[in-house]
Amino acid sequence: MRTRALLVVLAVTAVLAGAGCTDDAPGSGGLPADTTSRPPPEPADPPAPFRAADPRLPVGWTRAQCADLTARGNTGLVVRLAVPPAFVPTESDGRRCSFVRAFARELTISFGPGPTLGSVKARDVDPYTPSGQGDGQLGEVSYAADVPVYGDHRGERLDYFCFCDGQNLQERTVLARGVRVSWTTPHGKDSRDDLFDQVTASVALVRGRTSTCAGHGRTATYRPPVPQTESVDSFQGRCHLYLRPGRGSLQRYAEVVPVPRRSLDDLAAALRRLKRVHDVRLERGVAVLDGRPADRLTWRHTRDKVSLYNDPAGTWRLVALGTPDLRVTWGARPGQWRREADVVSRFVGSVHLLP
Repeated sequence: MRTRALLVVLAVTAVLAGAGCTDDAPGSGGLPADTTSRPPPEPADPPAPFRAADPRLPVGWTRAQCADLTARGNTGLVVRLAVPPAFVPTESDGRRCSFVRAFARELTISFGPGPTLGSVKARDVDPYTPSGQGDGQLGEVSYAADVPVYGDHRGERLDYFCFCDGQNLQERTVLARGVRVSWTTPHGKDSRDDLFDQVTASVALVRGRTSTCAGHGRTATYRPPVPQTESVDSFQGRCHLYLRPGRGSLQRYAEVVPVPRRSLDDLAAALRRLKRVHDVRLERGVAVLDGRPADRLTWRHTRDKVSLYNDPAGTWRLVALGTPDLRVTWGARPGQWRREADVVSRFVGSVHLLP
């Protein structure tokens, strides 16, 4: 369950209530007795592109971005920033990305429609500050408007303490030009304001068509195919693109992996042991990836009937191209491969590993 603190920043009261404690009695961690008199959220200004105050990448940091690029009619907007060492991506749904490091340390970036921090404070923070509320108790609230946020770009800043889901957390959020950056740290411990200041100095909102995938200390760039890409998940050093049509099958996907930990030889050996996998074929140096000769691994996955979890029946062909530093995979039914040949070629050609 997500902490109420994070939901306060990113959602309106209805979402906050749904994610909070289940005890509705006043003073026991539930909602305040009277929620009808709270002011409605005030919409923040729409996103407006801006350059980073300090675009340099500190030693040991990773270049990352959140991009609204995966659907028809997308905004084409991209938030680019530098992420501190040891923070790993945990979630990305286009306009919102998060990175975590160890316990209760999280960096979250979002952009697009949303409330001002002033209205968030009035509606979703202040009602929870009276003492005695138990889990969900907020306090030590600090709010400022018209303050420097991203270099010379001015906006809002909201800080507060939260006892949420049994954790003592310190929350800080800034908002300017339609971009929100939130910083969660353990309350009473070093909040590493220096790291947060470096992050906000690196934030830029630009127009573009390129996404990034960070993993194992390296970053790859790629262009998600539209309209095939439904969503993107980043986990364990890889970026997994859920494709459509055919999203119902786990074999219908694309994937980008910087510096893969498992070689294509190891992957081929593992695939040959799987019941539904057949026609596994590994070819050396027959492809090109990021301007370098690449090996190609091809296999087919066949399911005779619908699974218990409604994975559809049928056959899918999957192809992975790999070098020691980069891997790209695409999976589709044979008919889709014929229709999407140009899409796959453009996608593979768009993948590059940054220095």
